[in-house]
Amino acid sequence: MLQITRDDLQPVLAVHQGTQALRGAVEGAGPPPRLLSVIARYIQFNSAFGPGLANLAGEIAARQGLFQDPEEVVRILADRAAEVAADFFYAAVDEFDDRATPWRDTHRTLAQATLKGMGSFFGYTPAQLNDVLHVNPATEDAMDLVWEGYGVGASLEEARLFRAMGFHTGSEILADQEFVVLDQTLRARRPDMVAALEKMKIPILGERHNAYYWVRIHTGVEAEHFDAALKGVNNALRFYAGREPVAMVKGWILEGFRTFADVQGEFMARLGEP
Repeated sequence: MLQITRDDLQPVLAVHQGTQALRGAVEGAGPPPRLLSVIARYIQFNSAFGPGLANLAGEIAARQGLFQDPEEVVRILADRAAEVAADFFYAAVDEFDDRATPWRDTHRTLAQATLKGMGSFFGYTPAQLNDVLHVNPATEDAMDLVWEGYGVGASLEEARLFRAMGFHTGSEILADQEFVVLDQTLRARRPDMVAALEKMKIPILGERHNAYYWVRIHTGVEAEHFDAALKGVNNALRFYAGREPVAMVKGWILEGFRTFADVQGEFMARLGEP
């Protein structure tokens, strides 16, 4: 059975420079306003993925005729679209409700708490942050490309659906690397800030959120999300019941993976610009 393995992804990963660009942007952001803007841009970029992924999971689950189990003799029960979608939706669950906190915490809320906490550490009031934070056009462009990659608002033909699966797979393996680098760099460059954030609680929507939790949790969950995405694309290949050769479908997935690497790389290259 044709599958996608880490070896298929390695040629792209071997030459990808996005994560190194992230490190450089954080290391090069000396004054607090620069560092706050770099983190704000990264947080904004990440906010595009939750809606994109939820949309993709729904698009997959709705294609019952496209994903069929040939071993199921009851035809009306042979669809496996929900099974394929589940491995993508797995990451969306965390985006909209982090399972490790006692209340409903979206990752967007946790990211907002991190940025507010950093601003507080540097002595800014929330109102003052409006004049400090600068989100560049490259960030907004990258968000649009993420939504395009996931197919948000589009009518997805087969090729684009499978490219979106590969796009998401790329986002997870690179995000795992990103957050590890972000955590390492912040701890090395601003250990005082990280120590303060780890103890700080930021009130948002009636709950008090740890100001460093968003960074810390992502140094582990993204690896799990990548494993789920890889399982999802391989289930998509396993149960594919369309008319195209499975080798072509695999090629679409890998095209999507490469597209995300390009989007992430371009965004990271401009992350630290003035």
